[in-house]
Amino acid sequence: MKAVILTENKKMSIIDMPIPKINDLEVLLKVICVGICGTDVAVYQGHYPSKENVILGHEFCGKVVKVGSKVKDFKEDDYVISEASWGCGNCYWCKRAQPSYCSFPNTLGRTVDGALAEFVKVPGKILHKIDREMTNIDAQGVVSIATVTRVVNRSEIQIGDKVGIIGPGYNGLIMVQLFKQAGAGIVGVIGAANDYNRLDIASKLGADFTINIENNPDWQKNLLDSYGKMGFDILIEASGTVGGLLSCVNLVKKGGTIIQFGTSSKMINDLPQGVFYSNEITIKGSKGGYGLYPKAIELIESGKINFESLVTHKFSLKETPKAFEMIDKRMGDILRAVIFCND
Repeated sequence: MKAVILTENKKMSIIDMPIPKINDLEVLLKVICVGICGTDVAVYQGHYPSKENVILGHEFCGKVVKVGSKVKDFKEDDYVISEASWGCGNCYWCKRAQPSYCSFPNTLGRTVDGALAEFVKVPGKILHKIDREMTNIDAQGVVSIATVTRVVNRSEIQIGDKVGIIGPGYNGLIMVQLFKQAGAGIVGVIGAANDYNRLDIASKLGADFTINIENNPDWQKNLLDSYGKMGFDILIEASGTVGGLLSCVNLVKKGGTIIQFGTSSKMINDLPQGVFYSNEITIKGSKGGYGLYPKAIELIESGKINFESLVTHKFSLKETPKAFEMIDKRMGDILRAVIFCND
């Protein structure tokens, strides 16, 4: 089969390799398409560790080709999506039924080979059947919907809450839709220099306001003047920047909640510790979508999620290196790229 491997930071090769062999608990899938996630790009850039010559890709849909003898819920030709990771089953967290905190996780595209290939093998326990009428573009988005649903749940949103999202990336734009559906009174999106097109998409998806902070030094004051000086009930840091988190602290109301969703390995030196005490701010992380995949599939099947405007570029498997370069360099207003692996 053809596969795309990461040979070193920002360098990929297309190779021929054997089709994976499965054990009794695994399923072999023919990959239809893969959405390139920000985590894939972070591995590509060298910000996240991975195994040597890893095959990236963890948000995908496919068709069942072969089923292990102990897998009972799937059969050949089933249309499926896969969860992005699974626990070891033996550590403290897995035994407490919290595999998203697993001490030794198995992660597609990092610790085990992912889906940027013609075929991929995964444990049957992390697969979910989907309706054949679901489009491939919708199906590749299930992981993201599950992940964003976790963000909404952890925010503990109340009807009428004011929500600010810093970072108009693919997941940030999904958040606009899900927070509106969850009953937010106001949802706004804040972006930076290269985000004009993304902020336009946010408005079309229902954002009540958008702000580009480029050449706008008073944007925080102006925002609070316009939408209430007490601040926002919920702030989502979805940019993966220190500045984004500090802005959340400045904009959240007393007793409000900040969700750290964007990923970064940077240290924070200027966090105003006293504000957390005096204003009783809650800050939470949100990672993955464990347990929320059935809900994500249900949301997509309801037709309430707009993916078409979010997928801006489509590529063949052989064009994968070009797709990653474009995302890395923010070329051509690229937002979400989807790789079709068997065209």
